[in-house]
Amino acid sequence: MRMTMSTLLRGVVYPVLFMLMVCFSLSSCSLGPKALKGNRLDYNVSIQRSNNEELLINLVRAKYFEPLFFLQVGSISSSFSYTVNAALAGTIYSKGSDVFANSMSPGLGAGYAEKPTITYTPIQGEKALKQLMEEIHLDRFLLLTRAGWNIDSLMWTVVHRIGELNNFEPGMKKGVADTYGKFLDLSEIFRRMQSRGDIEFVGVDKEGKGTMQLRYAGPEEADEVDKLLGIEPDRINASDGKIISSIKLTPVRDLTSGFRETGRRDVVSIKFKSCFGILYDLARNVEVPAEEMERGLTQKHGILSDAMITRKGLHQGLINVRSSETRPKDAYVAVFYRGRWYYIPDNNAKSKGYFVLVGMLISLQAGELHTAQPLLTLPVNH
Repeated sequence: MRMTMSTLLRGVVYPVLFMLMVCFSLSSCSLGPKALKGNRLDYNVSIQRSNNEELLINLVRAKYFEPLFFLQVGSISSSFSYTVNAALAGTIYSKGSDVFANSMSPGLGAGYAEKPTITYTPIQGEKALKQLMEEIHLDRFLLLTRAGWNIDSLMWTVVHRIGELNNFEPGMKKGVADTYGKFLDLSEIFRRMQSRGDIEFVGVDKEGKGTMQLRYAGPEEADEVDKLLGIEPDRINASDGKIISSIKLTPVRDLTSGFRETGRRDVVSIKFKSCFGILYDLARNVEVPAEEMERGLTQKHGILSDAMITRKGLHQGLINVRSSETRPKDAYVAVFYRGRWYYIPDNNAKSKGYFVLVGMLISLQAGELHTAQPLLTLPVNH
């Protein structure tokens, strides 16, 4: 191939230079908003799925009485890089004023890369003690009630004892089991009043005590609650025939602190569970192979009376986790552990609701904790 140098520039080099200028001008446009629009949702969905899987696997661990362990996502940072390149390959030589080109091959390319970095903070030491092993705070209980969660569901989940009424415990003795029935009675009355808009929590004072205002449908309902709680609070008769009363909730952590304040007849002691306690209680309804239970890998629980079994409560299974040898279809969340798949079906609305509630409780317990420095950083390469 024979041509002059000017012809070579016009026919090959100039077009390549033009395409290179176009690429550089395009690369100067901001791709940040487009990247944010597409990637933020992906990260959001991925973190939510990861959190659900971590909570589920800890429920399964609790079933097998294994140590629980949580990793908290500390931060996510992502960097974007853009590359543009142009090339012209060929063989060119000259002889005198003539230019010879055996072959000419122009090339053009552009690249885009994302490099995210995720930091994880293990929840352990003092942080684990406060967030997972410390008892649920009364203000968390009131906050969730005001947010619309059913008070009976919250009581079954987070309250260990109110007054002299005990919530369900695996292996509970007969005398304690009798008070559990009354605990359910009280929970149902509170739920009925909540549905009427007749129950309100005023707030929590500096000592951690809370005030609960109740508007009873009549004296019979008021008498029943007072009898269950063992109190004699003052009453106000409303013009519509309802009765208004107030109860002082006092969180307790030992046996003697539950003694009634001198001269007070409206004080009710209340003892809450920890997040660890909640997980171990709910884990009793994780489905495991019968042979593993026979081998003693999981605990067998005593059976309540027939009358008690028919009632709603923790014993009935607020979160039912199923297991399968094959990966389940249409699962809300699923994890592979101990050679099996454990999952919550997507059509089990009740289990999904309580699963969300437990996740919220764990998050709320971390509300006053100082952020720890990340101990594990994983770069993720695409």
